[in-house]
Amino acid sequence: MKGSTHILLSVLTGLVILAPVAGLIHWSWSVIILLGIFFGSLAPDVDKGRDSAIFHSSIPGAKGRRFFLTPVIGYFIYIFCYKPLSIIFLGIFGRKILPKQGHRERPHSPIGIICMSVLLTLWLWIFCYALSYIPYLEFLRNNTLIWVFGAAFLIGCFLHLLEDTCDNSGIHYLYPFRFRRVRGTVVGDGSDARPKMFAVVLLVVAVVVFVGFFTGSISAEYAKWTAFLLPAALWIVFLKISGVPAKKVAWE
Repeated sequence: MKGSTHILLSVLTGLVILAPVAGLIHWSWSVIILLGIFFGSLAPDVDKGRDSAIFHSSIPGAKGRRFFLTPVIGYFIYIFCYKPLSIIFLGIFGRKILPKQGHRERPHSPIGIICMSVLLTLWLWIFCYALSYIPYLEFLRNNTLIWVFGAAFLIGCFLHLLEDTCDNSGIHYLYPFRFRRVRGTVVGDGSDARPKMFAVVLLVVAVVVFVGFFTGSISAEYAKWTAFLLPAALWIVFLKISGVPAKKVAWE
């Protein structure tokens, strides 16, 4: 899928997650969670090469708008997370783990995104810990938001995998132990209407749920369960509509 589709579906899913709990958490948590999901939604394509959206400040689909942190995060992940993990994976499993076709390798697997998210979070903790010795930046030391960002980043990465599962290239979830991909029938070039329809559904659900909890029409005691179960249910439906699992192709 295109970078714009990854951002759209991931951030809107983030809004669905936040809608029930927005009134229960500090606004800074919401900002950090959405930032983490935003970067995570692009991070698995770090193995795609310099054309990947995460290496450019231009936001895909945002009509020329730029976000200077995107390439900073992108190249940091590439140099300090992706490259070290690639060396480790190749050393353990050998060249058999290299993709037969396309770019979907280590960062496009559950084990890959978990390792990448943990490593990025540790680097972020070290960076913030060092900065905390500067006057007025003491609040960065062991700040809870570091771990919140790391968790949100992992969620964004996982959503990227779900989105790629819907298209006809698919994801190999058992990599590097098995290489059969789970795929759908969505055409990833932007011509398929299904991702756009799902984006509309996510937006409508996020607004309705937020209003419901904000006005008290829905009891706050259901907030945490709704934040978890509602996006999960929506994605199960979308995977089904996307034709998952579809038949494998010859090069697998």
